[in-house]
Amino acid sequence: MQEQVRRIGFAAALAAAYFVSAPLCGNAQDRGTLNSPVRSTDASTFNSEEVLSNLAPVAWEGENLAYTESAPTIPEAMTAFARMMPKTIYEVVPDRIYHAFGFQLTSPLIVVGDEGLIVIDPGSDDDSGRAALDAFAELKPDLAALPIAAILYTHRHPDHAFGSGGFGVSQADIDAGRTQVIASENLVENLVNDVGVVGNILTQRTAYAAGYLKPGPEGPVHNALGPAFGAGPISFFLPTIEIPYDEPLTVTISGIEMEVFHAYGDADTDEIDVYFPQFRHVHGSETIQGETFPNLYTLRGTSYRDVAKWMEGVEVLLWYAQRADSYSGSHMRSWVGNEFIVERIQNYRDAIQYVHDQSVYWINQGYKRDQLAEKVILPEPFASDPWLQEYYGTVAHSVRNIYNGYIGWWEADATQLARPGFIELSRQYVRAMGGRDAVVAEGREAVANENYGWAAEVLTHVTRVDPSDMEARGLKAEALRNWAHMQTNIYWRNYGLSGAGELDGTLDRSAPWNFADPAIVRVLPTTQILKTSTVRLNAERATGVDLKVQIDVTDTEEQAGFHIRNRVAAFTAGPLEDPDVTISGSKLAILQMVASGDLSGGITVAGDRRSAERFLELFDASSPNEINLLLPPGAPLQP
Repeated sequence: MQEQVRRIGFAAALAAAYFVSAPLCGNAQDRGTLNSPVRSTDASTFNSEEVLSNLAPVAWEGENLAYTESAPTIPEAMTAFARMMPKTIYEVVPDRIYHAFGFQLTSPLIVVGDEGLIVIDPGSDDDSGRAALDAFAELKPDLAALPIAAILYTHRHPDHAFGSGGFGVSQADIDAGRTQVIASENLVENLVNDVGVVGNILTQRTAYAAGYLKPGPEGPVHNALGPAFGAGPISFFLPTIEIPYDEPLTVTISGIEMEVFHAYGDADTDEIDVYFPQFRHVHGSETIQGETFPNLYTLRGTSYRDVAKWMEGVEVLLWYAQRADSYSGSHMRSWVGNEFIVERIQNYRDAIQYVHDQSVYWINQGYKRDQLAEKVILPEPFASDPWLQEYYGTVAHSVRNIYNGYIGWWEADATQLARPGFIELSRQYVRAMGGRDAVVAEGREAVANENYGWAAEVLTHVTRVDPSDMEARGLKAEALRNWAHMQTNIYWRNYGLSGAGELDGTLDRSAPWNFADPAIVRVLPTTQILKTSTVRLNAERATGVDLKVQIDVTDTEEQAGFHIRNRVAAFTAGPLEDPDVTISGSKLAILQMVASGDLSGGITVAGDRRSAERFLELFDASSPNEINLLLPPGAPLQP
């Protein structure tokens, strides 16, 4: 396998990026209520003649993993969207580029080289990856039998980078140089943050968004970006070729030239796209998120997605798209035709600018965060664009993120600083409304009148004051469930249904995705994982403790240290001066120790063993599925 790496100037590419100004002001109008279903087109748009004529040829088709039956609890537009998601392999470039859509949330791209295959985004898990490869083998058995020359992760999210094993990749292949792994230079650092810093809450919020619910009339219909999320065993391998953030990198593998470049999108600083000059094909990853309005903010939780940078990322992608005759993305069917591709990406870019600019416009007029969700709506030509419907992202929840990103959470009203505490505020509302029975009666009447948002709002105060009040919990659950049945956005629907399950005790918490899956953690640098442990320190138990602990990872020769002082765990990468105790063990043993708080299992302690035990006792470990998202912390999971 021949491999060649060449750098080119990023500034030249960016300077030539296409730029078109979107309108600074449109026909925005008040929504009046945030309880209305999110805007969507009718069913005919998904398979209109215009849409179908601009899709790549279908080479293979199979079953549909989405729920495609009509039901009174599912908007018809949502069902129609699900029906266009059967497992499909598009032959984008004959005998060279194939796009596997509908096998999972992500759509792997399979590129046929002279001596091997290049797989972009192997997906969420090995089972889903294997299903895509098996279908490709039915279609092209000789090509599917080629070895995997390279895997490319477009970014770190759990639906993209964890199914390489399903395509037959092993660590032995990578160590021997038979398979290269390509990713952003920022991928590992960002993944460590997801896994180790906020992994617990991200796991639970992601589970509420889809993981706990079973597909069907009372659960997910589709996942907007694809029919379903694969949850089989996972694999993960560290990159062997890292793409610098500030300039593209041209990589030639198995005779295939790829220009790999960063283009800000769903995964912010580790999102990379790929241009294939030999085939005039561009893969836009999640810079273009799919056949939906983008998640400029994701309700499962994320650091600030810079909307202005996302627009700039689309501009970079557009520069390449102007030189392309075909287009694929991580979550969509494939497009063909240069004019259509450019038009679609330009429209996408302009819609983002419209939402950004109008949000800032109204912020500068004194509008508050929640008012933006009523004020900023998409005008034409975006409103009827079949590729910009709000099945995944919505304008309403994105504009709040723009407000926070520019000026923070405070709305400059001192009431936000002076108001009573979290629970006390609800207690005062219940008192002012005439007491618990009066509030429940108001909520019951609101449910009867199908005013579900108001019912959930007032009943929230009762359930916060008394989480054991099952009548109020059940009534709020009814309100949220009925509200969710009206929604065409997957997050709005699934969070409503999952929240209802938490309240009435029907939520099955047995199978969430784990952001800190051992298959991921054991591959990441040990010291980076250890550093994230500082956020698990129980400050109350650490009161008055002054303790230095050295950790030596024997098989990777990594060293790290913690100095417990002032109720913080100060971390040091490398050796610690004058430690009170040194803990040694293999990477696996150290990670197991950190997870379990147990010194057995291949751990060696040099110094006072009780100091080592005391150190581990200062850190808390909690299971993500023990966290409530609606009820106050500590409320019982089951009534």
